[in-house]
Amino acid sequence: MPVNRLIPVVCALTLGGCGSIGAIGINSPSNQPPPGQVAGGLPPPMAPGVGEPPGGAVIAEPLPPAAGGTATPVAAAPPAAPVASGTVGRTDLLGGWTIASSGESCQLFMTLTSWTGGYRASTRGCSSDMLKSISAWNLQGSQVVLAGQGGTPIARLQSSGGSRFDGSAEGGGAVSFYR
Repeated sequence: MPVNRLIPVVCALTLGGCGSIGAIGINSPSNQPPPGQVAGGLPPPMAPGVGEPPGGAVIAEPLPPAAGGTATPVAAAPPAAPVASGTVGRTDLLGGWTIASSGESCQLFMTLTSWTGGYRASTRGCSSDMLKSISAWNLQGSQVVLAGQGGTPIARLQSSGGSRFDGSAEGGGAVSFYR
């Protein structure tokens, strides 16, 4: 690299480092908070339920690591308010649910990640092929459509009030999910 191109880069890095260190006073003892205090004077912790993020968002337990992978904490969806029959919005459906069909129940997770068939869905702990094949969900009017590979509908459900949805699988049989 020619010297005339290297000099501005070195100067920018040098000045950027000096400016940021001097601006925050890293080496200045007068700018250090007393031991046990946080810089910026954060308020003391509040009682549970006071000052929580809207919807009470929390960090969920980490998922178990995939084969050969590492565990990663996942942000949990805020608790959903009960859904009035017929007035379902996409955000009402986010998060974890229990899904049941043919005497089996397992977990259903719905996100707003775009996916073939609508938005990403996944199940965990299901043994039936029908429930294991759920990979997407979509909202068509007030109807929730659970879909599989390529967006093929698997089940159609309607709100039954509260946080419960009931319907039927495309091949027949009752399906419901609830929390």
